[in-house]
This record gives sequence, structure tokens and C-alpha cells, in this order.
Amino acid sequence: MSVQSEKYFLMDLLQSINDASVIQKVKDFLPHEIDVVTLTENQKKELDTRLAEHHENPNSAGDAFEFLDSLKSK
Repeated sequence: MSVQSEKYFLMDLLQSINDASVIQKVKDFLPHEIDVVTLTENQKKELDTRLAEHHENPNSAGDAFEFLDSLKSK
């Protein structure tokens, strides 16, 4: 299963959970499993610029998950 498919499956699963305590357990677990990255001010500005460009023309970009999958396969 591709990374994109795994993410969609996880999002669907999380959306079907109606117990807030389960969601909180997932939120508490993830920071211990994922390295938190602090962005520099330049990186934040770049992301703001890209987000503004996307809002102006939302159809100009490709699918992010497909792009990430293509990077992983290299």
C-alpha cells in the first residue's frame, strides 16, 4: 500500500472515531514518534508566500501526496 493510501486510510479511520479520549491518545502518542521540526522565519515566510499563491490559483499545483510518494520512490 502506498504512503498516500495509508494516510487516507488513517484519516478515514480517525474521522469515524466518536470517542474524544481515543483521539487524545493518538495526539499524545504522535509527538513521541515524530521528530518535531521548528521552522525558521525565512521558512515560515516562504510557506506563507506559497499558501497565498495557492489561494490565488488553487488548481495550479499537483497532488501533494503523489509528489511525496514520487520522492520516496527515488
